[in-house]
Amino acid sequence: MNYLDEWYDSLQAFKWKNALVNDPHFRNLDAIKNEVGSFFPEKDLQSPLRKNHDNWLLHILADKQPSSIYLLNEVAELIKFYRKLPNGEALHIFQKNGKINYRSFNEKLFELQVNYLLRSVGLHPQIGQSYLLDGNEKEIDLLLEHNGQTYNIEVTKYYDAFTEELLALSMDIIGTLHQTTIKRTLTLDEIFSGYIAFKKRKDGLIKQNKELFHKGVKDFIHGYRSVKEDDTIRHPAKKETDDLVFQIEPVFSQNYERTYDQKLDRYPGYIKFKIEADLKTNRYHANAYTAARTSVEDGNKRLIGKIREKLKQHSKYQDGLLVIVLAIEQVFSSFSNNRAIPIRQNDVDKHAIHAEIRGKAAVVLLFKELKPDGISYQKMILGDKVLYSGILDLILKIYPNIRYITDENTDQH
Repeated sequence: MNYLDEWYDSLQAFKWKNALVNDPHFRNLDAIKNEVGSFFPEKDLQSPLRKNHDNWLLHILADKQPSSIYLLNEVAELIKFYRKLPNGEALHIFQKNGKINYRSFNEKLFELQVNYLLRSVGLHPQIGQSYLLDGNEKEIDLLLEHNGQTYNIEVTKYYDAFTEELLALSMDIIGTLHQTTIKRTLTLDEIFSGYIAFKKRKDGLIKQNKELFHKGVKDFIHGYRSVKEDDTIRHPAKKETDDLVFQIEPVFSQNYERTYDQKLDRYPGYIKFKIEADLKTNRYHANAYTAARTSVEDGNKRLIGKIREKLKQHSKYQDGLLVIVLAIEQVFSSFSNNRAIPIRQNDVDKHAIHAEIRGKAAVVLLFKELKPDGISYQKMILGDKVLYSGILDLILKIYPNIRYITDENTDQH
């Protein structure tokens, strides 16, 4: 199976069905497929998702959502841009063995995008530059010279890691529930519900406990299928630690509907799950509900923490001014990042950011949200308007949306 071919066939059918032949994003569908297909090795486009989970693009293609046409327009245009970029190998998209580094590909694509957008307003950022830090070379994402001033452009993304991990676990749970019903014919007693709730918003906590659910399902079903002579059914006991609470129980308790939400509402994140079944037809339905709770205050604290991390990273840089460009995105897919926007533009504490960066940096927040009718971009620019006037005025003029333009149509754009 080639994910790009299947994506193309699906969107081609959608284009004709909805009379989008002349739509500016759909009309270059063939060219987009060719651009992307000529860049990525065919075997990478055929590799099963479970074996290549880090491949962000593979997830977008596999989901086959019509709105993905807007993302693929961006990807194709940035690939075309990369091919012509002087010293493009300095981005390290490819490893020394010639393979694409998919673990960092999404972030590198954003570096390409920032480079592309800066050039759209007449600037000429350089890649592959560095400066000495304690005797060691420290790489600069983009180095920019403009009107006699040097700018160190630090490009990064901001995720709500806890919520992303929670959503990833929820999708994993749905998959496991589905596989459980395929592999086994469950009796009425073996149909179950349950929940896993986390007591702390702690990065990595959810990943560390991923196997807890899988073991719980096996132990629950095994409890019925290994009944002792005294007819005792041994269900796995409710598990509670300083970090989490986990329970799995027969679905006929109806606690999924009656008590779970009320019981779990106090936790910063939880997943409740159940299997429903029609035993007459032997059809099953897996259901999972995810809730992650945070406050605007906490969202701002994490954002400030990310900015502080970048300030510390370049605290000894003395050859110019620092500009931090930070992506805040919501692009829901089966990929493990970008699904939950960590903070909304209207909730950003501008005063707190100004206090943090005063005299140290300017910050550009680029909000990106994939919608059914396109990609929505919003910019927020914070910094000393006098000290950074030469660059911030130009950044303000940038139009962030990118559409793939074939070489023969470039002059018409």
